[in-house]
Amino acid sequence: MKIFTTLLFALSFLALSPAIADDTTYQASMTGIDCTGCKKKIAKALGNLDGVKTVRIAAGSGDKHTLTVITDGSSSISKSEAIAALGKNAPHYKIVSWSKTN
Repeated sequence: MKIFTTLLFALSFLALSPAIADDTTYQASMTGIDCTGCKKKIAKALGNLDGVKTVRIAAGSGDKHTLTVITDGSSSISKSEAIAALGKNAPHYKIVSWSKTN
């Protein structure tokens, strides 16, 4: 019975592994983030893009913040699409750089 449980666990892990491996991460540098409310607006706006699973914003150096967007890999996100997602707030929250890290 113990071998069966171990085998079942291993097969479950393998079945889930491709979904994890397909995740795509984007890193960006942003300015214009002044408070927690700003972070919430940005996270909500970018979270509406197709495939976005996680949005993280961390303080960087000076007035820059580091933005990390993790997607399920189903579609790519360009810098222009991210800016468009910010909508009317795009002039205030500037995406300085945008790169796909994996």
